[in-house]
Amino acid sequence: MPSDSTDSLFVWGIVIVGVLTFLYSILLASQPLAWFGIAFPLLGLYLFWRFVRAVERIADSMER
Repeated sequence: MPSDSTDSLFVWGIVIVGVLTFLYSILLASQPLAWFGIAFPLLGLYLFWRFVRAVERIADSMER
């Protein structure tokens, strides 16, 4: 099972990518709604990551 530091790095990576794409869509592309095309998949990726972690915790608890 990965450590908590790996989890926080993954979450921070998603946050940083989200902020960078938001700034790009506002400052360079001048299309703020284009950001939602990237934000929703990032949110889905985060929720998938949480689901995988929950299944890992369940599996670990059942092994004991």
